[in-house]
Amino acid sequence: MKNAYKFLLALMLVLILLGGAVLPVQAQSEGYGIHLTRNFGYGGGVNIRGTFTISLVGDEAQVEKVNFLIDGSSLAVVEEAPFSYQFHTDDYGLGMHLLTAEYTLTDGTTTLTPSLQYNFVSPEEERSQVTSIFLWIGGAVVVTLLIVGVIQGAMLKGKRQAHGVGEPRNYGMLGGTVCPKCGRPFPRHLWGIKLVVGRLDRCDNCGKWSMTHPASAAELAAAEAAEQQDIQDDQHGGKVKPAPEKKDNLDDSRYMDDI
Repeated sequence: MKNAYKFLLALMLVLILLGGAVLPVQAQSEGYGIHLTRNFGYGGGVNIRGTFTISLVGDEAQVEKVNFLIDGSSLAVVEEAPFSYQFHTDDYGLGMHLLTAEYTLTDGTTTLTPSLQYNFVSPEEERSQVTSIFLWIGGAVVVTLLIVGVIQGAMLKGKRQAHGVGEPRNYGMLGGTVCPKCGRPFPRHLWGIKLVVGRLDRCDNCGKWSMTHPASAAELAAAEAAEQQDIQDDQHGGKVKPAPEKKDNLDDSRYMDDI
């Protein structure tokens, strides 16, 4: 579960950085086609912006030259393998564009590949779309963490005092920690804030927030034993306080100088 949780967050981060890209995309028929990959930039469905490479797909040994086209106009003519060309979308205007390639084989045959259609967006549109994707994914992550947190809380509810000293406890997928405020053990929560120096988390016992770290089995066992001892003392009327020391009554027996 812990590895699955980390994988989920890593996947969400990749989607945010890549803007939900679906590249590379390929259009091919009868052995030859074109292939578009992103070198640097944004790609969200048909909406793209940045530096991309268009390439011919097929048996390059039979190809003499390739004329890459955008909206029917020549983008670049490449006469040796690898048959590819790098371009930036900002150089060709905003809006929908058709990408294709006219390839000439060694036998003189010239054929046009199937086309790919993309919408070249502006920097403002790119930021807006990335923000929307970020908000959508962020909301999904928050909802997922809340659901998992509720399930974790329901599984652990009421089990803190049900265990005897030394008995194993279920601290959930993130393990347990010891509260630096009250000294009692509690499960680390998914909603805790992960920082470089530790996880800022709220103790289930005292309700205070503090910086926590994963506790070892020995540390948890010691905290559990101390907690059980406190519970037993409370059940027996509280801890026995040591009797106050008797005051020295030397003041009552002071010597008085003879007059």
